Amino acid sequence: MEFKSSKIAIRISALLISFVIFSVSVFPTQATKEVEELENTTSDLESNVSSLNKELDNIVSQIKKTSKRLDKTKEELAIAKGQEEAQYESMMLRIKYMYESGNPSLLELLLSSSCLPEFINRAEYISQVTEYDRDMLEELSAVSEDIAKKEAQLVEDQKYLASLQKDLDKKIETASNELSEYKSKLKKAKEDAKRLEQEAQEKVEPIPPKKEEPSKDSDNESGSSSNDASISATASDVELLAALLECEAGTSNYEALLAVGSVVVNRMKHRNYPDTVRGVIYQSGQFPPAHDGKVDRVLKRGVKNLCVQAAKDALSGKNNVGSCLSFRASSSGRPGIVIGDNVFF
Repeated sequence: MEFKSSKIAIRISALLISFVIFSVSVFPTQATKEVEELENTTSDLESNVSSLNKELDNIVSQIKKTSKRLDKTKEELAIAKGQEEAQYESMMLRIKYMYESGNPSLLELLLSSSCLPEFINRAEYISQVTEYDRDMLEELSAVSEDIAKKEAQLVEDQKYLASLQKDLDKKIETASNELSEYKSKLKKAKEDAKRLEQEAQEKVEPIPPKKEEPSKDSDNESGSSSNDASISATASDVELLAALLECEAGTSNYEALLAVGSVVVNRMKHRNYPDTVRGVIYQSGQFPPAHDGKVDRVLKRGVKNLCVQAAKDALSGKNNVGSCLSFRASSSGRPGIVIGDNVFF
């Protein structure tokens, strides 16, 4: 009965530790996911505000150009009106000169011609002067009318651009307010994630189980111990083990990852190996990725979630290779438990 109670205590302890590890791993993951979503939304909003501001700058530039063109057109219209008025005054002066001065009247001027050719020449001169004045007035009037139309169109363009600017100002204000709101949410989410990460960095201490008395017929000659109980490990230990699992078993096969993790845990419990995660992984001549820089590169880049989960499960007592202490590529032909691309023995 005492032996059974000891085993029950060990399993309860393992379950409690699994729950603690699960709690500190799920919440940071959820917080990180929320931060990523808020960062993506904030980035999209920043891009939208930037795009709207560029569009607004373009509209403002067009308004400035239109205003300059309108000012220039007004000057051209004033000049054309002045030329038209000057031509009209000049024509009136010529008429007044020909009709109201002390000189002979047009009829007398024509009748005083000494011959028919002279009469025709004088008549043509009077006609040409009158036609010139009429043509000039018509031409100047057409120019003034054309410039006036151009001015009216520029005024309409200016009103339209001003309307676009007003709409863009409203859109930018709305987008900026939304961006500010999401920045506040992102700041809070990052603070929460940092707090949870700090909590996860704290050492997870298991409830120490009662030591199980070995049965009389148990064989301890191999030096291996049961993997039913969890291992005390820090968050950095979990991350280091997860990096090794990724290097040795990839990132997609959970069972293969757990198998490598189980070997590390088995060694920690064996008398011939170090009793810490770091000690086992960095033991001389054991795991090449720990010595050729691969593990460090994975840690720097960030470990995949599945590898982290497998590492936590292995440390909490989950085992799929029994008491195996070693593994190598399954292509080597070595007998043992084949999981993924490795054979465990």
